[in-house]
Amino acid sequence: MSSTWVWNLDPEVIEFFLRIRRSRLVELLTTGDFALYTAANCFSLLGTWMQRIACSLLVWDMTRSPFWLGVLAAADLLPTVLVGPVGGAAADRWDALKLNRLSQLALAAVAGLLTAFVQFDVLTLGLLIAIVGCIIAMGQSARMTIVQELVGRDDVPVAVAINSMNVNLARLIGPALAGVLIVLFDVVWVFMFNTIATLIFVAVLQRIVPNADTPKQPRGKGVFSEIWQGFRFVASDHGTRLMLLLLLAGGALIRAIAEMLPAFAAMLSAVPATGLAALTTSMAFGSVMAGLTMNIYLSTPRLPVQIAVAWLMSACAAAAFIFGNSVWTLAVFAMLMGYLTSVSLIATQTYVQLGTPPVLRGRVLSVHGLIFRASPSLGALVLGLSSDAFGLKLPVFCSAAIMLVVVLLFMPAVLRMRFHPEEISTRH
Repeated sequence: MSSTWVWNLDPEVIEFFLRIRRSRLVELLTTGDFALYTAANCFSLLGTWMQRIACSLLVWDMTRSPFWLGVLAAADLLPTVLVGPVGGAAADRWDALKLNRLSQLALAAVAGLLTAFVQFDVLTLGLLIAIVGCIIAMGQSARMTIVQELVGRDDVPVAVAINSMNVNLARLIGPALAGVLIVLFDVVWVFMFNTIATLIFVAVLQRIVPNADTPKQPRGKGVFSEIWQGFRFVASDHGTRLMLLLLLAGGALIRAIAEMLPAFAAMLSAVPATGLAALTTSMAFGSVMAGLTMNIYLSTPRLPVQIAVAWLMSACAAAAFIFGNSVWTLAVFAMLMGYLTSVSLIATQTYVQLGTPPVLRGRVLSVHGLIFRASPSLGALVLGLSSDAFGLKLPVFCSAAIMLVVVLLFMPAVLRMRFHPEEISTRH
């Protein structure tokens, strides 16, 4: 009976599934070195998110202090500010694949130390998390730069979307899996899982052969001179400057609202933990769906307009937060916001990847990473302080309204932009 059903399918339905099978998204996920890299990277990111949850739990158990949770977050974030630009210069000077291997091997060693220290109750968690943050910051640009060495230039938007899906899947599944391991076994098993996952990623990186070599920065200039060259390109290139200013505004004014989800859950749910789980899961689901679907409509020549429109719509979704009268209504808005902000983020990184000369790509991506990581933290600080004074809804609405004004002010310049990435390699 099942065989008859298959053969009686409408030809249009069959053609639809064949188109899916032939899509670049499916092909990149199932064939070649990029598919292997993606699978191992996903496993590694899962371990990273599990370790983050375990570290937060350990710090809370040791201190019972929100202040020390903030210190832990700072230990993870500050290296991006201090070390990230150096990592960008390194990615432009040396082989990105080798830098990825070295950084992941170092992360595996630190994860092993964390496992041992937790097992034997040696309380040096903060120092090791700061070391992890430094290693991640050093390798972040190389991790993004390697995309163009594993896929063709035309596949960069899809590859960036896949990497975004990886991060959001890990963010969605990692905390739940960490909770299961901690409840059923012990917190040390979370650190052990991350060690093994990172070592598997290292082994996979050893097997990968890049499809293309990216031109490297000639040696001779000092590191700080090279870092300054990256910042100078961002400041002087009109399109990159506009896109990164939108990223800065979107991070501080829209993505920062995600940090307020615990307060919304407590305000609207009888069981705050359940409400928070519903909101965070909905936002992460929206982000994953963005990665799965945006390759259908993403257009490289129209990237600047698509980025601006996505930020505009995400501001509208954020403004709707104040009208949510239940957790489940708010979950719908959170899913929309997760989808639209992810479209903006994926499209912005695609713009930077394609719109930067190859010899500068690592350094410009480090500036992108700096803004990407730091802007939500700064925005959340302002939102938290203003919410203490004026309540939660007014600051969130004002934040969304300011973002709307910012995008509308930028829109005339964005509409005049013409993005032709095929001409980039001829510059610099």
